[in-house]
Amino acid sequence: MATSSIEPDETRPSPDDGDCHITSTARTSISKSSSPHRASHGDIVTIDLDLRPEDGFVPEHLFDTSGRITLVLGWGNYLPALHELLTKMSLGETLNNDVSIDAGFGKRHADLLIQIPKANLKKIQNMDRIVVGSTLNLQGGVQVQVVQVNQESIVVDANHPLAGSSYACSLKVVNIDPMPVHKMEFRLETDEESSFTPFEIATFAMGCFWGMELAMMRIPGVVGTRAGYTQGTLADPSYLEVCRGNTKHREAVMVVYDSRVVSYQELLKVYGDRLAATESHYTVNIFEEETDDQDRSLQYKNGIYFHTEEQRKLALAFLKVYNNRYEVELLQATKFYEAEEDHQQYLYKGGQSSRKNARETIRCFG
Repeated sequence: MATSSIEPDETRPSPDDGDCHITSTARTSISKSSSPHRASHGDIVTIDLDLRPEDGFVPEHLFDTSGRITLVLGWGNYLPALHELLTKMSLGETLNNDVSIDAGFGKRHADLLIQIPKANLKKIQNMDRIVVGSTLNLQGGVQVQVVQVNQESIVVDANHPLAGSSYACSLKVVNIDPMPVHKMEFRLETDEESSFTPFEIATFAMGCFWGMELAMMRIPGVVGTRAGYTQGTLADPSYLEVCRGNTKHREAVMVVYDSRVVSYQELLKVYGDRLAATESHYTVNIFEEETDDQDRSLQYKNGIYFHTEEQRKLALAFLKVYNNRYEVELLQATKFYEAEEDHQQYLYKGGQSSRKNARETIRCFG
């Protein structure tokens, strides 16, 4: 897995360090609902949202800030303070101008203004193009912005783009749905189960889970993602245990999606596009059974793990379109273990956009 030369847990304070906050202003009007149904961790919550930058802050476009959005509460994406706020709200409840919420990436830190001698940048071609306002990409997809250019050095700002910022928030809780936990592993689905909820679950693997997760986060209709481990033999493995290669787990991404908005075939299309972009040098076969080949680490295998027989049929048909160009295992979905929090939405936390329909290049292929 690619590693960042700036570790997020060291340079980007988390919401748990006390910097994440919600402040109600005198203008705030909270309309209570008569419904006792309150959102809780793991619920799928649909809201009408309006976020407006405060104090003249011009935000990076890292997520959608207005309109109707749906998210899995507590699974990240959007602002940490937004998730915190929603845990205190009930179905039909409204917040009218304005609740001030922190962007969730802590304060700006002066020690993250870093001076780099130009002699250390010999690998960069066209040094003349490095000017104030330029963006440099570090390993792991982390971006830094050039804030000063001198004769012998440059100064870059490694603070997160949202550090030190806040938003005025208005919202209404439109719907609260339960997580379809009965769909997390393979099952023979009945018609009754199909009509129970429009939310479905898919699981994909493609090398490092960071890039695959961000690609899925950008798809309209995807309401939640988690990076994790699956298809292994050890319960609740750690990242280090998976890296040692003894647990047989694959790095994978679990996707919760609204089947009314996006189809499984559309998820497969995004998977295929990313496969073509990241592994065009492979020419091997599709297979439906686990093999003993040792050419690549099990941790970084490509895989589609179907949760229903219908998903299996669609995935098999989709892969055959590629005429056996790529190695992709097609197996039943098994127990999925969430990865450590440091790995969740890693590239989004590093400053890459998770907006729906975002087209910016994902700068980590794993």
